[in-house]
Amino acid sequence: MTALDTPAPRTGRRRRPTPHGYEESVQQRQPDPPIYRALLARWATDGRTLPGRRDPEWSRVTTAPIWPTGPLFEG
Repeated sequence: MTALDTPAPRTGRRRRPTPHGYEESVQQRQPDPPIYRALLARWATDGRTLPGRRDPEWSRVTTAPIWPTGPLFEG
């Protein structure tokens, strides 16, 4: 019998109870500073890709067919 055939006891990490008075280590998101909002507005008017928003050009490229079609490509 091999080691794979014998059932081994399950051991693993378990969650510890949250200590009293524990605060979350991740800070809550603050609103963007005015200079950052102005930069995003400028980029948007220039048609650039913005953080957190889909890139329309990338979406168009990735949804295009992999293999070309048409009279030039038919064999």
